[in-house]
Amino acid sequence: MIRCVRRSVLLLVAGWGVAMAPASSSARDYDYHDSMWDVPPGVRDGGLRQDTFAGWFHNVGNLLLHVSNRGYFGRRGSDSTNPSAEWPAGSNHEYLFAAGLWVAGVVDRGGVQDTLCTAGLYQFGEFWNHEPDEGCEGAGICVTFEGAPSGQRNFDDDGDGLVDEDDLDGLDNDGDGREDEDFAGISQQMYRTVYYDTSMTFNEFRPQDENRHTPLGLQVIQESYVWTDPQFADFVGIEFRIKNISNLIDPEGWTIRDSYIGFMVDGDVGIDDDDLRYWLDDKGAFAEFDTTITSDTGGEDIDLSLTMGYIYDELGGANAADDVPGYCGVMFLGHSIDTTAIDFETSTAPRSVGIHAFRIWSGGDQDARDDLDRYRFLRGLFDTARTIDPPTAREADYRFLVSAGPFKQIEPESTLTFQVAFVCGLMLDVVQADGTTDRIPDFTNPIQAQRVYDGFFDEALGKQVHWATSSPPPPPNINVLPGDRNVVIEWDDFPEDVPDPLTRELDFAGYQVWKAEGWRRESNIPSEEMWRLIADFDSTELSDIDTGMSGVGKYRFADTRVKNGFWYWYAVTAYDRGIFQAVDTDTGTVMIRSPGGEPKFGKFTQNMTRVMPRTTPAQTLDDVYVVPNPYRADAAWDLAETNFEPTGRRIKFFNLPMRATIRIFTLAGDHVQTIDHDEGAGDPSERGQASWNLISKNNQDTVSGMYIYHVQDRDSGQETVGKFAIIR
Repeated sequence: MIRCVRRSVLLLVAGWGVAMAPASSSARDYDYHDSMWDVPPGVRDGGLRQDTFAGWFHNVGNLLLHVSNRGYFGRRGSDSTNPSAEWPAGSNHEYLFAAGLWVAGVVDRGGVQDTLCTAGLYQFGEFWNHEPDEGCEGAGICVTFEGAPSGQRNFDDDGDGLVDEDDLDGLDNDGDGREDEDFAGISQQMYRTVYYDTSMTFNEFRPQDENRHTPLGLQVIQESYVWTDPQFADFVGIEFRIKNISNLIDPEGWTIRDSYIGFMVDGDVGIDDDDLRYWLDDKGAFAEFDTTITSDTGGEDIDLSLTMGYIYDELGGANAADDVPGYCGVMFLGHSIDTTAIDFETSTAPRSVGIHAFRIWSGGDQDARDDLDRYRFLRGLFDTARTIDPPTAREADYRFLVSAGPFKQIEPESTLTFQVAFVCGLMLDVVQADGTTDRIPDFTNPIQAQRVYDGFFDEALGKQVHWATSSPPPPPNINVLPGDRNVVIEWDDFPEDVPDPLTRELDFAGYQVWKAEGWRRESNIPSEEMWRLIADFDSTELSDIDTGMSGVGKYRFADTRVKNGFWYWYAVTAYDRGIFQAVDTDTGTVMIRSPGGEPKFGKFTQNMTRVMPRTTPAQTLDDVYVVPNPYRADAAWDLAETNFEPTGRRIKFFNLPMRATIRIFTLAGDHVQTIDHDEGAGDPSERGQASWNLISKNNQDTVSGMYIYHVQDRDSGQETVGKFAIIR
């Protein structure tokens, strides 16, 4: 157990401003295509650019963050079925429109000096995933986890005497004829992608040809990390490795001087419903927080100094219907530093880690319009001192930017590292001495993010290991099989042979089976409150569920407490036995649990799977039936409305043949609707089923009453007739 002792909090610091000319358009909901920059034919034809978009979201922690391979985070209006930054998971509370990496600097090419900025936001297309073979067999984003096969960190997985020499990218980096056989897997869910700044795009504010983007010539390796432990589940760690590859465009390349690196956030905070226009009543600020972590077990105190830009929802007012209680923030955790230079003029990078500038502005006219504007945002007022905007005074649609630098020079083939955390937490109401109330962020989650990034010093390696904390065993591979009023869950024994990433011990202790019910599509995944533990098997009980098979199917558990036609979620997790130490007593050496060495449990989000129990497709039409019958409005059967499916109301036809036509009539014989069912065009998990949303062929809601359905098998010509009731 630890406790945090607050030392000081600074929320308001000296402000600054930059005069901005009116922009020609808003920066919301646009989409541009780029054309290839005029690079030498050999480079262009060699495949430096490939327009292959990949966008997934982290889903094992409590923060569901959308990640892409184009230098930005958040769904950015392009993928309405995924969360952008939903926190807590399953709440439908959104905190982000988009966030992105900015890199800027001054280059001298052929005697001409230019100030350039490459931005994931707002200049669509500046970063691209270029190499056809880069990104795990064309996926664009590589996915792994701590303890994955060949992914043990700081370990020689393949026995070649090298440690973590083969990056996770689908390539043979060490030239031994194998791909990804010895990479470093970090956290319980890790995404890795590579993208480049070698293309040219139009400036959205100045669409003239002369205002195309001029690339800096960069390769960016981006990794993002998520943990399942409740202490560390409310943030996503992000690491960028930014390499100057200008020598691939020009044989001599160019040095990027007086460079700044930043992370921009366009934070839309509120309940995820476009009708609420929840992005219009946000506020934001910059905060510093110093604290001491004191261990109750006698360990050394840890002093932490945190800096964070954040945005949050203004409560009440005209937009009270969208109110959410939290904030989203970006912390600087680390970046390349220069501790050897004797003064600022001779340094190649800052001497210590920290935010150089914090800028917050409302969208539209105040958006940076070109490279020079963006450079000014990143630089602030000074090279040698910080520039911090004051907190916002009114609610609006805000963006903010945090930057690090200056990095005096980035030579061709040299690399900068840059680490941030995207973190969410609650806003707190704090009563001041004069009786007024201030809203400030709860720093519990940022503290944990800093602790995980700081990691520990490994005496054997002689270096600091970042992004490190104790971890549960990885989850098994599972298969969830829906049946008639039952669900069978099968899994393998993969976690039993995976050593702990820190202790290197095989410490597997058991499995847990989880189930979520009552999910009505309110969000992408069930909320935490819906999940419950339905089975626990420690290592001494595995013979009870062992089928004698190998692989997925070795262990099997059946759940019969289900109803046909309802959605259920299942997961299987693993846990360890905790950390023990040898203690000498008068009777000899015994093993006792170490302080803080309690067992670590996996989380259901790691392999959660959605299924719907059902009967098998009918051999004859005698078994066709309707659920629910009668249908009652607003019952548990209904799903929540979504943007892609406005009505959540439905009835389902079960035991249908492979291809069928369903016609629905009133008792008076009026034709209401026709439904075509084709197994070849639907979801394989919903065989023998068809849904109706209770909307007539004239696009009207159906009324209460009795209805007749007529089902015809389109292959055999067989027919059947039945009835169902609707009660509004």
